[in-house]
Amino acid sequence: MRTIIKRPIPKAGASSSRRLSRSLDKGARPDALRENRASYWSLTRLPIANLFFLLPLLLLYEFGAGWAGGSGLGRAGADAWLRKALAGLGLASPWVLPAAIVVGLLAWQSLGRQAWRFPPGLVFGMLAESLVFAVGLVGLSKLVDLGFDRLDTLQPLVVGPDADPARTLRLVGFLGAGIYEEAVFRLAMIPLFFATLRALQMPDLGANVLAVTASSLLFALAHHAGLPGESFHWYVFIFRWLAGIYFAWVFVMRGFGVAVATHAAYDVLVGYLDVSF
Repeated sequence: MRTIIKRPIPKAGASSSRRLSRSLDKGARPDALRENRASYWSLTRLPIANLFFLLPLLLLYEFGAGWAGGSGLGRAGADAWLRKALAGLGLASPWVLPAAIVVGLLAWQSLGRQAWRFPPGLVFGMLAESLVFAVGLVGLSKLVDLGFDRLDTLQPLVVGPDADPARTLRLVGFLGAGIYEEAVFRLAMIPLFFATLRALQMPDLGANVLAVTASSLLFALAHHAGLPGESFHWYVFIFRWLAGIYFAWVFVMRGFGVAVATHAAYDVLVGYLDVSF
């Protein structure tokens, strides 16, 4: 005679519910899970986080430049060049350029299919980073100064517009230099040069080096072009070239927002507050 042993059938209780919940969590919301795992370093590179960080600076500059009047006072170099080009195309509104920055960052965010949510408190870390990088550039300027053996005869160089007699307008100009020069020479030129060189079958490393070098040389030369342009001095040119490489490194490693704030903070430190070591 066979004995039939009846084993109890497991009930779908709490443990199985937990397993089912975990399996659903693994597959149902990958974007949310990735967002939770994202670090400060990756979140601060998101275009939407950069826009949130830079929007107050952008508005402060635009309203400040508008307050300066229609004479063009307070408009920084790259900003003035771009506006002149746009005016030739019939786009004379003062809000065309800032709108282009906002739309460009939003388009970048959308095309990248990246998370749109981030902790707003990140901006304080980005601001602290920018100040540290700006102080580092002040130190680099001193090293270049020592290299040319002219420490006692040259003042710390600003990499934005020349000093303006009006102190408030000078500050406005420094803010604009940070925004529009970084947009032209880092955000636009570096990816464009890199993509062109890669299309010509250049290896990644060589394309990166040449893209950074070329954009930095153009950044340095741009300060001596047009009207009014600065008179050419090797010391000034080499420092601005090195500063361009420095900003490019910040842009590549830490993103557009930190690069803009670093540029603006450096110009304010040495051109407005007269900070030096």
